[in-house]
Amino acid sequence: MVNPITAADVQQFLGELGYSIPKALLEPILCVVNKIIPCLNGAGYDDCSAKLILMYAAALMATSSGARRIKSQGAPSGASRSFEYGDDSITWLRDSLAKLDTNGCTSELPISAGNSVGLFLVVGGC
Repeated sequence: MVNPITAADVQQFLGELGYSIPKALLEPILCVVNKIIPCLNGAGYDDCSAKLILMYAAALMATSSGARRIKSQGAPSGASRSFEYGDDSITWLRDSLAKLDTNGCTSELPISAGNSVGLFLVVGGC
């Protein structure tokens, strides 16, 4: 039986990736993500895979919702921080989630981060 993930779980994960998100936004994201637990249980995912799916889905929703990523930091009192808001760095997360969730439990979640090009054609001839 899969347990719901917490804000602390996701904030720690996002922090390791350099992202921050306000708790006021993270709480509703977790509410939505944890709603897929019955699907994960019904699909027969083991606890470890289900937790990864929940964590990746929450992280992707957070980054899709405007989480900011620390690009650089300064300190000894010339304090400086810069952020970036791109989704290229989380493409691997989207791909990992797609490979983990083979039953499509996350397909209805509003995740837009890391979209890739669908088709590229080259036509040639003499």
